[in-house]
Order: sequence, then C-alpha cells, then structure tokens
Amino acid sequence: MKKAERKDKLRYKNKLRKQNLSMEKPAENIAMEDCGVTDESFARMKNQLIERYGTEQEVVRDNTLEKMSDIIMAYGKPLFTGIEADDRAEYEKAIMMTMMLWNCALMEETPKGLKKTRKMLKPMMPDAESRSVVEYMLRRKNEMFPDNKRMMLDYELTEGPDGFHLSVASTVQMPNQNDICG
Repeated sequence: MKKAERKDKLRYKNKLRKQNLSMEKPAENIAMEDCGVTDESFARMKNQLIERYGTEQEVVRDNTLEKMSDIIMAYGKPLFTGIEADDRAEYEKAIMMTMMLWNCALMEETPKGLKKTRKMLKPMMPDAESRSVVEYMLRRKNEMFPDNKRMMLDYELTEGPDGFHLSVASTVQMPNQNDICG
C-alpha cells in the first residue's frame, strides 16, 4: 500500500513540475523558440547522429518537451557534486555517465533489457560501492522522472562567458525495444 502511495505522490510531483515548466512561457511563443540550441550546434549534433547511427535521424527542436539538458543536471546531481566549475574533462565524464545510466534505466523497463543492462553495467561495478552508486542512479531515474521515456542520444558542451552550456539530443519517445535490445 505504501509503495502505491509513493508512486502516486511521485506522479503528482512530476505533473506539477511539468505544469510549472509550461506556465513559465506563454504557449504561443513556445514553438517559435529554439530551445536554447543555436543553429550551428543543431546542425553539428544532427551530423554527429548521422555519423554515429549511419542514417539520417529526425531531429527537432521542440520547446513543448522538457529540456533534457535540465533533466541531466537534476538527475545527475550526485555525480556532478564535487566537480570544479572549470574542470571540463570531469564535467564531461559525469555527463556521459549520467546519460548512460538514464538510458540503462529505460532499457531495464523492457523484458529483454534488464538482462542486457546488467551485463553491460557489470564492468562498471567491480565492488560494492560502485554497485550501490549504479543501483541508486537507476532507482533515482524512475523516482524522479517515471513518465519520461526519452532516450538520450548525444550531447554538446560549449563554453561561454557564464560557464558551460549543455545541449542534449534525445528521442521524442522511447524507441522500439527491439531497436535497443536487439
């Protein structure tokens, strides 16, 4: 009974968070904005996806969806703690780890995915401490963002006068399980 109440509470919080995001900007202006991604970054990320996956990928900028860069920062907060503000290499490692764990949490939701995910993560968990961090992050995704099924594909980290800016390419919805689990 308590588990069901917890899930309901998380769904409610997630719904409120989405409502707050949509209330921040008038609906008529949402589609007109570029989601904070420059045309140059957009083109570069699209080309990287083509190189990585071998085919043209549909890439859209849609401000009606939650920004995956914001989600990475919220979800991966435990991995970003303690990183120096100007340490790009460590920052990128934390981003890659966060994206991989997010995608693994999504894969675990499919019947074939749980077994494949555990096999893939095994090298990352040589000891009890690292195992507990991975398990915590997998649970954290499902607790914080249970309704978000978008797979993270790629990112671009640029440096500006105010620090780093993160842009993330993701699917609009969860890919077919056969595409990710073979």
